[in-house]
Amino acid sequence: MHGAMRIPELSQRDRFVRRAVAQKRVWAVAGKDGLARVASPDNPGYDVTLFWTAESEAYRWADVLATNPRVKMIPVNELIAEVLPKLAELDRFVGLDWSSEPIECEVAPNDLMARMRHEGVESFLQRTRLHGSVWMLEDTDGPALLAAKHHPNRLMLPCWASRAEAEGRLEGPWSDMLAVEIPLHNFVHVTLPWLVDQNWLVAAEYAPGGDTMEIPPLDLMRRIEPGALAKSA
Repeated sequence: MHGAMRIPELSQRDRFVRRAVAQKRVWAVAGKDGLARVASPDNPGYDVTLFWTAESEAYRWADVLATNPRVKMIPVNELIAEVLPKLAELDRFVGLDWSSEPIECEVAPNDLMARMRHEGVESFLQRTRLHGSVWMLEDTDGPALLAAKHHPNRLMLPCWASRAEAEGRLEGPWSDMLAVEIPLHNFVHVTLPWLVDQNWLVAAEYAPGGDTMEIPPLDLMRRIEPGALAKSA
């Protein structure tokens, strides 16, 4: 059905994923029939739902794609958790940053979900390495915890790569907690082994209302510091 992508299309896909994850949002055009879509030029009989990483591009094409259109901002975690699974159910493709250029990159929703999740983890790892620390929320009873969605009966430790992101989650049951900075060495050699002992997961870059990355702590140890597993064994 969907053939091999050409190099310009691969570049456009990867650029879209990096930008979307970095800014944590994309834009779409919505009309009376839902999110704007067009007939696929590569797969006859299939539709392509369009998304952009630049709000200006969505506005540029809004009147072309829908009657009485509105440009809709979609958080990335909502895109992954709700929008893309629905498009997969509808057997549609996804168009990424389409413009007047001859390159029109379209991908399967499930492929885009997997790539965005992978990029989300990589972005988290890069920023923690850059700053040398990880941020968590704590009070006198211990760290903030969440119930895992995809792993029944397991808890998750939410954490972030920056203080601002952690403090942005100081609301609801966490409103009286404090954002605490954990040096990356301590996170790898103390916090993650502790999570392994508890059989808990890591919710990296947690944001409510959408997709949550549920990462095994051993996987994070391996990716942050490859030699850490041998040292902890």
